[in-house]
Amino acid sequence: MWKSLALLLLIIAKPSFAAITVVTENFPNFQYQNEQGELVGSVVGKVKAALEKSGMQYDISINTWSITYNAALRDANTCIFSLARIPSREKKFKWIHKLEGFSASFYAFKSNRLSINNLDDAKKYRTAVLKNNYSHVYLKEQGFNENKQLILLDSFENIYDILKSRRTTVDLVVLSDQQYQFESKNDQSLSFLEPVYQLPVARADLYFACNGNIDPVTLDKLNKAFVSSDLK
Repeated sequence: MWKSLALLLLIIAKPSFAAITVVTENFPNFQYQNEQGELVGSVVGKVKAALEKSGMQYDISINTWSITYNAALRDANTCIFSLARIPSREKKFKWIHKLEGFSASFYAFKSNRLSINNLDDAKKYRTAVLKNNYSHVYLKEQGFNENKQLILLDSFENIYDILKSRRTTVDLVVLSDQQYQFESKNDQSLSFLEPVYQLPVARADLYFACNGNIDPVTLDKLNKAFVSSDLK
């Protein structure tokens, strides 16, 4: 009896750690799965180091951007990386820590020899963008019509597929410049693209962020862990 009681007290006294789900997508070279299926990239080590320091249990789930973004938007104990911090998202998430910055550009087929000098020029063409991605939100805010000027796709894999196999259905695509530089080194078939106009905004920041209704204690642990990890 006494042994059972002591065991019960030990279980009660043992500190409990909040468990969170961390969602992400394949977004080279910031985070992506290598040939062995491991999640690697320039921000992955930073994120994992801070999560380990928080002392919390966590699982990292890798899905398409649409699934990833909606999960972080919907589920209270869910965090996401790498998420561009833009005004329309500001109140929807708790912004934990900046991971890196990035820029994005319109890319066109070299053979089409398109000249884009401003956003109005780009509105003359059909542009493929990742649904709910930074580029989609930004172009929509700049007056691009989702039914006429934008082709919304659920993943970068689908974007690359349409560029390679259905080229006549799209004129432009918006990609992170860092992403294109990385992908073009590993996929020579992307050499048919060229940057024609960089989005005229200040360099965007990518963050580790969490659902707006995340538990305050969990939020505090994450904030302290990321700050103390001194991420560069």
